Amino acid sequence: MRRALSLLLLPLLLLAAAPAQAQQQAQYSQYMNNNYILNPGATGVEDYIDVKLSYRTQWTGLEGAPKTYYASASSSLGKWRSTPKRTIRDRRRPFHAVGGIVYKDETGPTSRTSAHLSYAYNLLLTPDLRLALGVSAGMQQFAVDGQQLRFFDPTTVAPSAASRVLDGTVGVWMYSSKFYVGFSGAQLLGNQLNFSYGANQLGEGTGNTLKRHYFATAGVRLPINDDWSLVPSVLVKAVNPAPLSLDVNAKLKYQDLLWFGASWRALDSMVGMVGLSYEQYTLGYSYDAGLSQLAGYHAGSHEVLVGLRLKKKAQVVCTNRFW
Repeated sequence: MRRALSLLLLPLLLLAAAPAQAQQQAQYSQYMNNNYILNPGATGVEDYIDVKLSYRTQWTGLEGAPKTYYASASSSLGKWRSTPKRTIRDRRRPFHAVGGIVYKDETGPTSRTSAHLSYAYNLLLTPDLRLALGVSAGMQQFAVDGQQLRFFDPTTVAPSAASRVLDGTVGVWMYSSKFYVGFSGAQLLGNQLNFSYGANQLGEGTGNTLKRHYFATAGVRLPINDDWSLVPSVLVKAVNPAPLSLDVNAKLKYQDLLWFGASWRALDSMVGMVGLSYEQYTLGYSYDAGLSQLAGYHAGSHEVLVGLRLKKKAQVVCTNRFW
């Protein structure tokens, strides 16, 4: 009986762990408000402690649809970055930054939990241009909850299973007061998943590995007048064998108080976004309206992002140019 359950559960595990035509990484609509989640090179680029919390529910109304939660924090190191009166020499000095992120992605009976720590070295290229090199390392766990599986025979009970692997990401982040450009690669170790319950091994599959993901993003701030600015940005995602994914975005920002935005995710969805900032607190909301053939079976996707900008000692919290 146990062997029969294992053979029945194995295809589900392989499907959850390494879908042949879909990306393994979670989908985010407000990634441009927290580029750190995609690129460790963006660790600590601001001179405050940047904390973000997010919740995303995808394809509302569809049973077993994905739900994603994450919490991230990053900060530069060095007391001189916390000093209100920095000298020209201070502004040209390289600096170190550290951060961390934990997240959970659930789809039906399958889940993915991860915890990563990151480090970035930030150096000056010109008086208004910096380059950061970042790396993150951590652990991922892929799991299937047997209690959520339903069989034709209601007396059948399936075991739960899990696989834990090491994971690594690297990124390059170049930015100024007017634009940013970033490149990163995630799941670069490409480790294979070996699912088990207790002391029993469920098996391995040739496609049962973490797929390498590559991200390229860029954004520019275009001032309209003293109060308004336009921030267009783009994101390209690549993972074999899935086709390239393209996000084109634009945000209209009023001072450091309000912003409105829209995104087009090629052949998948249109996204509307709105955000509010008050002192060190920020709040963003986005809604995805589906454009694919799946759109008729769900009521869209919702994503909420909460941010907290913590000052360092006696320092005025600076505004984020692209928030």
